[in-house]
Amino acid sequence: MTDRTITLRSELVERLEKLAQGRTLDEVVGEILEQAVPPRSGNKNWALAVAEAMEAADIDWIDEPDASARSREHFEQQAYEKWQRTQTSDIDDNA
Repeated sequence: MTDRTITLRSELVERLEKLAQGRTLDEVVGEILEQAVPPRSGNKNWALAVAEAMEAADIDWIDEPDASARSREHFEQQAYEKWQRTQTSDIDDNA
C-alpha cells in the first residue's frame, strides 16, 4: 500500500493524538471511519443501508403523519423554554 499525506489543522491533529492513547493515528482514523461509514455489505445503495440500520436500531420512532411539520414547532418551543431558563438563572445569579 502506498502512503499518502493529508494536511490537517493543528487542533484536529491534537485531538486525534489524544484519541490515539498508544495507538497509531492510522488505527484511530480507521476506527473513526469504520464507525462513520461501515464497510459495504452487498448493498451498494447508501440510502437503503441507512434505512436498514435505522430499522434495526432500538429507537422509539414517532408514528405521526405530521411529525415532520410539527418538529419545527417543538424545536422552537424547546429553544424558547431553554432561553427562559437562562434568563431566570441570570436573574438568580445577580441577586
